[in-house]
Amino acid sequence: MSEPPTQAPCTIVTGSSRGIGRAIATGLAKDGHRLVLAARDAARLDELAEELRASGCEATTVAVDLRTPDAVAQLLAAAQQAYGAPDIIVSNAGTAPSDKIENTTAEMMQEAFDLHVAVPLAFARQTAAAMKTRRSGCLLHLASSAGLRGYPFTSAYTAAKHGMVGLTRALHLELSPKGLQVYAVCPGFVDTDITRTAAEAIAKKGKTSAADALRLMGAQNNIGRMHTSDEVADAVCMLLRERPTGCIYDLDREPASFCN
Repeated sequence: MSEPPTQAPCTIVTGSSRGIGRAIATGLAKDGHRLVLAARDAARLDELAEELRASGCEATTVAVDLRTPDAVAQLLAAAQQAYGAPDIIVSNAGTAPSDKIENTTAEMMQEAFDLHVAVPLAFARQTAAAMKTRRSGCLLHLASSAGLRGYPFTSAYTAAKHGMVGLTRALHLELSPKGLQVYAVCPGFVDTDITRTAAEAIAKKGKTSAADALRLMGAQNNIGRMHTSDEVADAVCMLLRERPTGCIYDLDREPASFCN
């Protein structure tokens, strides 16, 4: 088990304006991280940053679409200017396309792979050398149980999350001997506004109600119910505090544990 940084870490959290990302940022603020909050919605980011600053947390915001060229470099430069070289990067930003395979477009697949694979890879590529020099740092990816098994009507999402899990394993093997930690946290279905929007879309097709769709999603989790954003955030905060040995953290099991 590696020791975490002794000073307050500079931590980037992508997709932090709502849902899981917001819960993670709130938890890390309580743990004393200096936060760089990134998402597309500037107003939501500013609202969150004000809340966190009021609690004594140092926080800066970067409104950015990570699918655009040089977005990762822009975000790393903003972190460097605010607090110095980032110690931790939490790659949470993502998309969750859902449809029958015949309706799954190349654009849906491209967006999923850009956010779930290409962006975390870009963060690793642009920070690994400095982290290896310091022999400290952590790359944490918000993956999914979809990266460990399959679900129907989620071909683009499941393929991308498998890619994220595979990337995490490869980076762990390459970077952990250099003093870095690389983790993927894999919850099942999480009760967020994105999940509820998906349930409403299912209901509009007339086959079930939104409430029943949510229950069916939760029933597909191994734990038999929906995860909450706070449960995911708690797992992320625990890993970043304790830095246990491991790589793929399966939250959708009792008890949650590594399944490398």
